[in-house]
Amino acid sequence: MKYKLLLNEVQRQLELTLLAVYEEHFRVLPLSENEIAPAVRAGAIFLPEFIEADSVQEAQQFFLSAALHAAAHLVFSLPTDSSGLNNRQLVLSSLIEDARIERLASQKFPGMAKLFKRNFTKQPTSSLLFEEIAYSVAYALANGSSKFDNPFIEKAVRLFNEAVAEDIHDPNLFKSVGLALANDIGQMRISMNERDEFVLVPYRDDNSYLWDKFEEVASQQDDQSSDVQESVSVTGMGYEEVLDGRSVADYDEKALPDEGLVFKAVEEEVQSQLLSKSKVLSEYSYPEWDYKIARWKRDWCSLNEIVFTERAQDALEHRVDKYRNFVKKLQQIINSYQSEMHRRKKQEDGTELDFESIIQYMVDFKMGSAGAESRIYIDHIKERQHELSLLVLLDLSESMNDPDVDGKNTVLDLTLDSTVVLSELLDSLGHSYALHGFNSNGRGEISYYNIKDFDQDSESSLQSLGLVEAAYSTRLGAALRHAFHKISKRRERHKLILVITDGQPSDIDVYDAQYLIEDSAIAVKEIESAGCKTFCLSLDKNADEYVQKIFRKGHYEVVEQPSKLPQVLTKLYLKVFKSFLA
Repeated sequence: MKYKLLLNEVQRQLELTLLAVYEEHFRVLPLSENEIAPAVRAGAIFLPEFIEADSVQEAQQFFLSAALHAAAHLVFSLPTDSSGLNNRQLVLSSLIEDARIERLASQKFPGMAKLFKRNFTKQPTSSLLFEEIAYSVAYALANGSSKFDNPFIEKAVRLFNEAVAEDIHDPNLFKSVGLALANDIGQMRISMNERDEFVLVPYRDDNSYLWDKFEEVASQQDDQSSDVQESVSVTGMGYEEVLDGRSVADYDEKALPDEGLVFKAVEEEVQSQLLSKSKVLSEYSYPEWDYKIARWKRDWCSLNEIVFTERAQDALEHRVDKYRNFVKKLQQIINSYQSEMHRRKKQEDGTELDFESIIQYMVDFKMGSAGAESRIYIDHIKERQHELSLLVLLDLSESMNDPDVDGKNTVLDLTLDSTVVLSELLDSLGHSYALHGFNSNGRGEISYYNIKDFDQDSESSLQSLGLVEAAYSTRLGAALRHAFHKISKRRERHKLILVITDGQPSDIDVYDAQYLIEDSAIAVKEIESAGCKTFCLSLDKNADEYVQKIFRKGHYEVVEQPSKLPQVLTKLYLKVFKSFLA
């Protein structure tokens, strides 16, 4: 009995796996009815609509192998000129290139080689038919073996290994190997019907991506994609929000099989751990701006505000201890800073004489230009320190788990250390502040963590820092809108949302890198037009490419060394505080 597995049952999981392996977004789409072999066109991966196999595991193995192989072409291959080449030369050169990109992919993830080898179920034969010889070469290269009685196959393996040793990243070097083998086939008088189209291994694509002579096909596919985009725009749905001809909003995650790929199990485990120590406080819906169609997508994002129900007793003390000396020096700065900033000179009444104003008044009096009012006092303004409300918004995406340059701490550890130091400063100044974090797993699963709210005691609230984990992606626009919803209720005169992030906005259901950047920029404009300031501290050294687009010049700073974040953060806040009270 054959098992039939539909592509749309594993489509989202395949894209997630490709993102994890190659760190790039790839679209996986179905082939047309009359096509069988996988293909790479216009930067997308096309696979059969369904696979019939003896088991669900075998069908999943085919889809995963085909997707990983096709994506490897997009990452490692370089299309080249095919003019003057016959079909025999194209087939053998493509075969060698297939082996090269699989070897490169397996160097990063060794287990991938075993996955590819499982697809070579047919044993090589001693036949002199061209397709049988070509399959034997592919089999030998995939299995890393040169023990064949056929001298041609032994030569093919030897030439391939020599090219690997010389420079595996040079596709032209391997093209030369393929042409040399094609020449030997010609010398052996082994004929090939130039019109025959055959598939050596079903999981591999048709290699049309490799050759310039197939540009016309790719161009046709571009036209088809444009038609899809136009029809989607009319309905108000963004191009990047479409999977298999259906909007992401209509995608049924319950259709995913229980025997899914590895990412489903990982996501469920992380989600289970979070739910065990937190609870959903409220649910919200927010719009999102689609710059391609210049329209709002109303109630597009679903956001859950989450609070921690447990506490890590030693989390706060552990982090304060690391910066004990720095906090003491900071306290000294705060004390002198407060006394300076809360004294307003040239007042009509006050508790202290302003000697500079007295001298200036006497000079003006003798010159006959003194006014009726004598502003010669200094008044101490105690209540002004409470006119500032700050919301710190932490990026808690998966990349925050990356190690710092020194390898001793993760970026998340250094970020949480910084927030503890900042909280010491804010508590000393008596300011109202909140500490929140966010991540996302698609537009329907945005998590907003309320670590410390404005009116909560910092010592007890910050104990939950030990429970904070980084996972998933960064849908910044929705998080900013909810942060403004929280801070807009405050009565303080000055309001500031401070974002700490380590990368550009991204999410698993968005394939256009510019899409979430544009939406985040619109969110910032909305917030600032309402009188709330925003500022971003980015830990991404390449952030200038996108962060200025979101926060504009002068409203962000790039911190190339995350270990310096506590110092940079406190100095920045003192500067901002001073500007508000000037």
